[in-house]
Amino acid sequence: MKSSDLIAKKLATISDFVFTGQGGSVVHILDSIQKNNLLKIIPSQNEQGASLAADAYTRVSGKTGLVIATSGPGIINCIQGIACSYYDSIPGIYISGAPVRSSLKKNKNLRQLGFQEMDVVNMVKTFTKYSVRVTDPNKIIYEIDKCYKIANTGRKGPCLIDLPDDIQRANINVSNQIKYKHKEKIFRIKEKDINKVIKSINKSKHPLVVVGNGVKQSNSLKEVNKFLKKFKLPYAPTWGAIDLFDKKDIKNIGSFGVYATKYGNKIIQQSDLLIILGSRMNGTLIGGNPKLFATKAKKIHIDIDPAEQKEENNIKIDLSINTDLNIFLKAINKKKTSILEKKKWIIEIDNLKKKYPVVLKKYISQKKFVNPYSFFDLLSLNLKKRDIFIPDASANLVWAYQAYRFKNQKVFTSLNHSPMGYSIAAAIGASLADKKKNNIIATIGDGSVQMNIQEIQNIYYYNLPIKIFILNNNGYGMVKQTIDTWLNSNYVGCDLKSGLSMPNFEKIFKAYKISTFNIKNNRILKNNIKKILNKNGPIMINLIIDPNQKIEPKVKFGNSIDNMTP
Repeated sequence: MKSSDLIAKKLATISDFVFTGQGGSVVHILDSIQKNNLLKIIPSQNEQGASLAADAYTRVSGKTGLVIATSGPGIINCIQGIACSYYDSIPGIYISGAPVRSSLKKNKNLRQLGFQEMDVVNMVKTFTKYSVRVTDPNKIIYEIDKCYKIANTGRKGPCLIDLPDDIQRANINVSNQIKYKHKEKIFRIKEKDINKVIKSINKSKHPLVVVGNGVKQSNSLKEVNKFLKKFKLPYAPTWGAIDLFDKKDIKNIGSFGVYATKYGNKIIQQSDLLIILGSRMNGTLIGGNPKLFATKAKKIHIDIDPAEQKEENNIKIDLSINTDLNIFLKAINKKKTSILEKKKWIIEIDNLKKKYPVVLKKYISQKKFVNPYSFFDLLSLNLKKRDIFIPDASANLVWAYQAYRFKNQKVFTSLNHSPMGYSIAAAIGASLADKKKNNIIATIGDGSVQMNIQEIQNIYYYNLPIKIFILNNNGYGMVKQTIDTWLNSNYVGCDLKSGLSMPNFEKIFKAYKISTFNIKNNRILKNNIKKILNKNGPIMINLIIDPNQKIEPKVKFGNSIDNMTP
């Protein structure tokens, strides 16, 4: 069998789509995939778009995203998506073409031998779980199986195979293919640790469960809900897990951290016990001074990644449990125990949520410009539960996660790498993964649109039901706010006066044959939001935001998280 035909046959057992760029070192493998009726090729306008679409496809479908790109400039364009998947623990398989084996350099000091040759394997080692160059044709299936298993077990993440062109087009004997046997790490839980957790819950007066992205990646939500119900515990979802829950739940304190809510941060700071499930507790959650974070709370951390329990974030952990969340949760949920509900604590939580609303009345009544807090509140009220919402990076991301009324609906973005321009390309992967063709909502700042604007050609070509809301504040609003705080508003490269110009987005989207709306204030938005969301096919909505609009509230670096401004 031709090697590339074998690869296509194998990849068809993993996913439905392959996100690609074209190029001389992958023509054989793409030819074989095109002839395979079980796989569909989605060519990107730029390989970065392919990588981001694959990341989102995995998040929505649960299948492993596949990306194929040619050597050198092709695969290097994919680095953005590889990083998004690695830092958010999303599985993926990348195949990069390489020059023929005889043109691969052997001398490390030689810059390049083959055309577009690049040592991609070592280049991506720090942000892939596994990367390898295949030089033995008999190890093709071995390496694909190995990548798949590594990508989808333990703390998940992307893997990469570098495949020389001559191996792709070689005729091989399938019976000679070496088989891969995966040795999975076995996690256990100590009985004494379970008892310590239960004892801590019984002793505490103000307990909280921090629900992190690990819950989503381990598919342990069912066990988490059992745990919360059994032990009558309020909970604080991080941004990586906030879409798993309903904001209206009285025990849901909502988000916390530097860019979160006043009530969420005050509740965290008043807790006397934090049970942290699958969250690495990074700086955006704990603030710039870890010594001031939840000082009254005993902290119990359960995580599959032992490296996350080394206290490099400078938070003292009282009990670290390195295991799979499902193992911990199933063990503790089996325990027979009687827990009294902390009713006073629940009432206190509810009162704080009512005292510090994020969406203020003045935002809703604002007559000039579209207020972003009012917009995200209105958007959440009008989206259907099956619609998928993808915010982009920077200020629009913060406004979304502060104001949106989460209702156990699919909402995601690249949280840890957080590149500008993620949502447009990601919306393509999400839409292809969504078999029922619900609306995909991408919100993005005007400064981010340009990063992947070329991918809207694919949105038009495939007629995907993607609604792109541009929050247009004529520049980089979040950067301006940071400069206001630290550098006396001496703007550099973040608005028109400091050298950053923006195009006419209506004209650009019309050139791509995508319908547009231009909305200048809250009243026009409110009157048209349903019409926009009910429109078939893709559409762009240009929301005119006050150029001086701030993120409010937020924590200044060095302050405790309950000391927010304004």
